[in-house]
Amino acid sequence: MLKNYYGRIIATTFFIIAFSVWNIIYYGLNGYRFNIFLDSSYTFILAIIVWWLGSYFDRSKLLYENLRKSEENIKKLLDETDYIFDNLDQVVFQTDKSGQITKLNQAWVNLTGYKVHECIGSQLTFFIYHEDEWIGNKMFSDLTASKKSTMRQELRLRKIEGGYVLVEMNCKVTYDSFGQLFSTVGTFTDITERKQSEQEILQLNENLAKRSEKLRVVSQLSAAIAHEVRNPLTSISGFIQLLNEQKQIDHEYIEIILKEIAKIELVIADLLTLSKPQTVTLKKYDLIQIIDYVLTLIKPMAQKHRIVIKFNKADTPIWVLAEENQLKLVFINIIKNAIEAINYEGVIEIVPSLACHDFVSIYIKDNGPGIPEEIIKHIGQPFYSTKDKGTGLGLTTCFKIIEIHKGKIHITSQVKKGTTIELILPQYLRDE
Repeated sequence: MLKNYYGRIIATTFFIIAFSVWNIIYYGLNGYRFNIFLDSSYTFILAIIVWWLGSYFDRSKLLYENLRKSEENIKKLLDETDYIFDNLDQVVFQTDKSGQITKLNQAWVNLTGYKVHECIGSQLTFFIYHEDEWIGNKMFSDLTASKKSTMRQELRLRKIEGGYVLVEMNCKVTYDSFGQLFSTVGTFTDITERKQSEQEILQLNENLAKRSEKLRVVSQLSAAIAHEVRNPLTSISGFIQLLNEQKQIDHEYIEIILKEIAKIELVIADLLTLSKPQTVTLKKYDLIQIIDYVLTLIKPMAQKHRIVIKFNKADTPIWVLAEENQLKLVFINIIKNAIEAINYEGVIEIVPSLACHDFVSIYIKDNGPGIPEEIIKHIGQPFYSTKDKGTGLGLTTCFKIIEIHKGKIHITSQVKKGTTIELILPQYLRDE
């Protein structure tokens, strides 16, 4: 307790000793007279000054002790804070108004491989992976424009050994009194494993969806095959029973049975075309000549239905890599479908187009009744047909053949105006 009064005790003791020695010398040895008013006033004022100096010393000493303890506490707190700061798994960073790094913790080394002291003073955008630099630039420009106080962004950071690490950045932004960017403080969290897990879950869900879709298609295909084969078999079974009951050959019944067997064979042949691996040999052919050949075959059918086929030939050959017979089958199926759609009196127009240097488009247009939109989305599905006697495999086969030729089929239609089928095939641009 007394240590708080050391200054005043020492000052008072020194004052008493000094005052006593002074009185002995001044009044005792020199014989000066004592002036009670003057000497008492002087002694009192001097005592107050000495007491104030002692008090000031005690207060200063106490303040010094408190300041020393505060400094020790602050140092201890800073050490604890630095310990926690450097042992966080997340990267903690701070930048100034120009985007230069002013503070980083040791997690930065584990994340990127760069040393902390080498990065202090560098631009934060320097460590953003080069393909994501536009994200960093856009982020800081958005902050300046919108004055947002927080921001979250996924981006990639460069690693010292090359490559990148995927991180999630969360930062807090402060602005000065003029609304200008003052500093940012935030964290980088490694989300590589999380993204990989998300990707694996998405891939698993996608695989399950594909498997489910395959099972659904197989189920529908099985039902369709059963339907397409069972109907002829029912007819065959019925007529065989009639023949058995009559005990004699009826050629009309035999003809019907053979027709039903032919239907089954047609379905099976189309199925084999779709199912077996296609090991075709592609050669260089002039597409114009292939279409000419098909039109020669199909011209009698068109004339019977009084349908005019207009072929806008190109002036020069259009070379493609193709399996000739398969391409002929595609054109026969599509033009035959157009004739059956028009039924009687109409126009079919075939127009080659070289709008794209690498591909050729063949437009087959008819002025038939058109196809409703809800039907177009089902075209090409196995066993889907709007014809009474159709197997629903013709266009499915066409789609597969064009796919083998690395092409595409696009169908557009307007009800009561007609349908346009676009066949897209890659051109053969090299010399033999």
